Amino acid sequence: MSQSNKYKYSSEHVTEIFSPQNKVRAMLNFEAALAKAEATAGVIPEDAAAIISKSCEEAVFDAADLEARGSRAGTMVIPLVKDLISHVHDKSPEAARFVHFGSTSQDVLDTALVLNLKEAIFYINADLERMEKAFAKLAREHAGTLLLGRTLLQPGSPISFGLKAAGWASAVRRGRERINQSGENALVLQFGGAVGTLSTLHSNGLKVGKALSAELGLPLPDAPWHTHRDRLVGFASALAILVGTLGKIARDISLHMQREIGELSEPIEEGRGGSSAMPHKRNPVGCMHVLSAANRVPGLLSSLLSGMVQEHERSIGNWSAEWSTYPDLIKEVAKASSAILEVSEGLEVNTKQMRKNLDETLEIVFSEALAAALIPHLGRKEAQRLVANLLDEVITSNKPLSLVASANPFVSQAINSKDLKNVFDPNNALGSTNDWIERLLAGEAKD
Repeated sequence: MSQSNKYKYSSEHVTEIFSPQNKVRAMLNFEAALAKAEATAGVIPEDAAAIISKSCEEAVFDAADLEARGSRAGTMVIPLVKDLISHVHDKSPEAARFVHFGSTSQDVLDTALVLNLKEAIFYINADLERMEKAFAKLAREHAGTLLLGRTLLQPGSPISFGLKAAGWASAVRRGRERINQSGENALVLQFGGAVGTLSTLHSNGLKVGKALSAELGLPLPDAPWHTHRDRLVGFASALAILVGTLGKIARDISLHMQREIGELSEPIEEGRGGSSAMPHKRNPVGCMHVLSAANRVPGLLSSLLSGMVQEHERSIGNWSAEWSTYPDLIKEVAKASSAILEVSEGLEVNTKQMRKNLDETLEIVFSEALAAALIPHLGRKEAQRLVANLLDEVITSNKPLSLVASANPFVSQAINSKDLKNVFDPNNALGSTNDWIERLLAGEAKD
């Protein structure tokens, strides 16, 4: 369910979620949950678990100091656990013996990452739901709004702006569904101990794992996945595809915003989209942020894909390369989704300019329809040759194609005036547009 009424944009939250201090908080949440789970499983005393859990809640650690010490130790979990043991020891030397019991640094770091990703995706999902609804609304409002279809950046047959917006809405929905489906598979508990056997816990490993899974609200996978990164990289791939989708939408909108096109505009807001040198400019800054993310994200995904080749039970180097890559990736996703959300909810549609651009083609965009009407009478080769000659005449005479065609005796013999008029009626060019819009919007996000 959308929580859009509780915040404005995901980018406002994701940066904070992946701050160094919040990363430490997620690791402490793991340590507290581990102690509770081990007490539930009868592995450690309940009073020790209570002291450890309370210490995790109360203790304040300097994230920058932990990162500095962690760079020498190997991971910041090592100095964090050392400091946590000291904090617990001050309360109970006996309880201090059970801090981090049976776990390993990677269990903490991977699970902390999963917790952070899960929180971030909640906000990004809300962005996407709002965005989809905004585009769906545009699709329905403009189902009959004509504009030029464009292929290879050249004018094509007319389409409806509603169909284009419905395509955007559907692509956003598929992106949202893709990240949620892959997230269900990937955002799972990591708990395996030093080599994935949980041997320190003897035969209680699975029992503790189930309790820990319940404590943290994360699914328990079939086994630890220390060097099997496929699920997590699959999730990253879904995120990257989403950014590619948003980039496609941003590219479309920015092209429609070109001054000589003038069909769409980003929202007007004080200080938004100006130029330091050219006061007349209204820059597509929202699209710019998305396209910036779309440029960077493939490289981040490539790093994660390369890092999948990990050795044996624990990796050297490839795993640690993920530590900065995943936060950077999710921040780019949030930046892109927030930027397009703002654009989608305030997009200005200039229907008059859309029609003006269509009319200024002198109807040459109806050449396909004209050829199709002539083929039954003249055959394909002759019909296409005739239309090509008519187009040359349009260019030299600067007259609309319908006028040139109606004056041609071969056209007049083949098509009566009523049927010829229908060839150049833009509304007849929309074909199955309404069917496609309804099909594209059939799975629209609901409140």
